[in-house]
Amino acid sequence: MKHTLRAFALGLLTATSLLAFAYSQQDLNEAKATEPSKEDAKALLEEKGYVVLTENKWTKLTEEASSAKESSTNTQDNEETEQKATQDDTSESSKVNAYKLSIQEGMVPEDISQALAENNIIEDAEAFRQYLTENEFSRYIQIGEYTVVDQMSFLEIAKIITR
Repeated sequence: MKHTLRAFALGLLTATSLLAFAYSQQDLNEAKATEPSKEDAKALLEEKGYVVLTENKWTKLTEEASSAKESSTNTQDNEETEQKATQDDTSESSKVNAYKLSIQEGMVPEDISQALAENNIIEDAEAFRQYLTENEFSRYIQIGEYTVVDQMSFLEIAKIITR
């Protein structure tokens, strides 16, 4: 047993010595030589479809874009004012019904779907309850207060109440 243990230790020592020698003989300049030059990197990026800009060019482009956006915003403000006037006439007929749903400890999907149906957020309480159960949302319902509107889909409501 003693000889086996000594042979194993000698093998480990030999392997460690060989690895240390190989590591010490590595040329560190060789690793740096594989690093691409700026021109090579730029050519590679352009080949992949990227645009390479200097910081000065980037700053100039962003300033031009922001000034162009400001000028277009002024013309859009006039158009938006006109659109709001026409939307006010149509929005009176299509009001959005919002409801603040309060989920408390011990509430089950039936209670939640019933509360939503009573407040005209959903049309069919049973269909929403089945949706929660079948898609496994009912397991992840969180306690809290959530604002929901009648234009939301079952998925949107489920994501809100399960966070």
